[in-house]
Amino acid sequence: MKKFPSEASSPPAVRPDYLSPSSVKSYLLCSLRFFFERVAQIRKPTTVALHIGKTIHATLQSFNLARWRGENSSETAMEEAFSTHFLELEKTEGPVDYADEKTRQKVRSCAWNTVKAYMASDEVTSQMPLGVEVGLSATIPGLPVPVRGVIDLVQHDLTAVDYKSAAAKQDTGHAAFEHELQLVTYQMMIEEATGDTPPSLDLSYLVKTKTPQVIRVKIPPADDQRKQRVADLYRIAYEDITTEHFHPQPGMQCSWCQYRKECSGWCSK
Repeated sequence: MKKFPSEASSPPAVRPDYLSPSSVKSYLLCSLRFFFERVAQIRKPTTVALHIGKTIHATLQSFNLARWRGENSSETAMEEAFSTHFLELEKTEGPVDYADEKTRQKVRSCAWNTVKAYMASDEVTSQMPLGVEVGLSATIPGLPVPVRGVIDLVQHDLTAVDYKSAAAKQDTGHAAFEHELQLVTYQMMIEEATGDTPPSLDLSYLVKTKTPQVIRVKIPPADDQRKQRVADLYRIAYEDITTEHFHPQPGMQCSWCQYRKECSGWCSK
């Protein structure tokens, strides 16, 4: 029987009602971190990058919903929405791990400038959204629970768009590979809901450089082999989670992991 640090003693049986792309990706990256974060639910201070990413995401949701509903989507209205999301997320998911108030104001300004860059970009003028924050599910043969997810934006031609904030410009090939599980899942969900295959699976990167950039990465829809690979990953993750296979998986991610202390106390017996 595995032993864990005192903070994570007597963990409950792990029987998820559903899986999501984010939960499975988290498990595959490091199963022990998954345990500390999602099973034992050991709280850690929110990182600056996570807080800013969530604030940007929430503001873009407000912006696209306003456009979709024909409501006020002006810069003034969105700056107010941004401020509200920024403060609310600090309260509900904080404390945020800022070095000091000067750093807080600097990253806040950078995040708002990034949102403004998106609102002024070709991303907005290309198509009106068909759906915003679209919650869907997919059934995978051999998986006893559904897969659920929320797509940031679905365009009228059924293209799925997911927003990502980044500190630097991304390599498009690496971005496509890194987010394959999520994007192919979205395709499977859209196909199950509509019977049609989306023409593209897109990542919209909001790059928080000195002059913010908005970069669209277009990825072709998955063939049967890619979908089979993703389905296999879900089945493997579910089996390992429910049989409580949680162990350290050392790698470069350890350098920014907040569970180093808990991890160091792990032993197999």
